[in-house]
Amino acid sequence: MKKLTKCKNFCTSALIFSAISSGLLFSSTAYSASSNTAYTNYVTDSIEIPLRSKPGYKYKIVRMLRTGSSVSIQEVNSKGWAKLIYKYKGRNIEGWMPTSVLQNTPIYKVQFAQQVKKTSRLEKKLNQLKQEQKTLNERFNEASTELKKVKTDNFETEKKLDELTLISGNSIKLDEQNKELSMQVNKLETDNSIMKEQLSQAGDVVQRQWFLTGGGVLLLGLLLGRLFRIPTKKSKWGTL
Repeated sequence: MKKLTKCKNFCTSALIFSAISSGLLFSSTAYSASSNTAYTNYVTDSIEIPLRSKPGYKYKIVRMLRTGSSVSIQEVNSKGWAKLIYKYKGRNIEGWMPTSVLQNTPIYKVQFAQQVKKTSRLEKKLNQLKQEQKTLNERFNEASTELKKVKTDNFETEKKLDELTLISGNSIKLDEQNKELSMQVNKLETDNSIMKEQLSQAGDVVQRQWFLTGGGVLLLGLLLGRLFRIPTKKSKWGTL
């Protein structure tokens, strides 16, 4: 009986200390005794809290729950005791606990651990993003260098193309001039052939004229010789 009284006093002191240290006391009016809907609460951030078999400090302690333990509240009676279920290694442990030691958010230690975990995850993600950004910057620099090279090559190509266009234009112009000169040469060759033919015909005419002139002179000479020849004596033998 003395042990039970000492345990009761110790538990009461522990509950008062936990309520003062957490600063979060729940009013019994916050819970409805007639509510049958289960919802989750957490053991307040303090020393271990006893989970009892029935609502009251005099009843047997089923288990001591560590600070921050997650429990499922089944109901709340008019005296501010909550019937809850605590899951431990796949088993559901049922018991009662005063609502003054329960709160609807995790304790600061759990929140801090969750925040640290979240921060670590964010830092890891940030490092990954930084690495990706570094890779993208390297690729961007490589692409910029390649683009500059392509622009330089394009400029040189356009320059050569302009030169080829100029040369091509001159070639076309020279080709046209060559065609014109070829036409002129062909015309001159045709004229030359015509002139040669005319000269050949003129030579024939001159030769014929000379031949006719020579024949005429010869004939004229014969006629003159016939007309102006010296008379000779008649042969006696040819006279009567």
